[in-house]
Amino acid sequence: MMISPWDKGTVLFERALDVRSGIHETIASNIANEETPGYKARHLPFPETFAAALRGEGSLNSVATHPQHLGGRSVEDQIFEQTVKQDAGAGIDENTVTLEKEMTLMAENTLLYMAVSQFLDGRFEGWKKAIAEGR
Repeated sequence: MMISPWDKGTVLFERALDVRSGIHETIASNIANEETPGYKARHLPFPETFAAALRGEGSLNSVATHPQHLGGRSVEDQIFEQTVKQDAGAGIDENTVTLEKEMTLMAENTLLYMAVSQFLDGRFEGWKKAIAEGR
């Protein structure tokens, strides 16, 4: 059994950052495909994805279709794939990306990522202070 140096609160913050990063990548993908005909905007809902990440859901089995393929996707990638939602309703070109909506979601996610980062930074600063005072 491996002993982690992180407490449960720190692990929660770490998972939250992982999910926020996945949301950021999903939004960036939507923005990059704004003009791709037929592209359906995808959204990664934080509550469901975070809960799945905490439960450790996702198959660890990788599929190699060629002998030279490297290992499969990470558990996080598989969790994100399981919880992603696609927008319905499309314009003339069947694309569902709305740039204004995606930019708003990106700004919101960035602020939430920064907030979690600051909480985590505060934990590390507290540990550093405790270590320094223990000398």
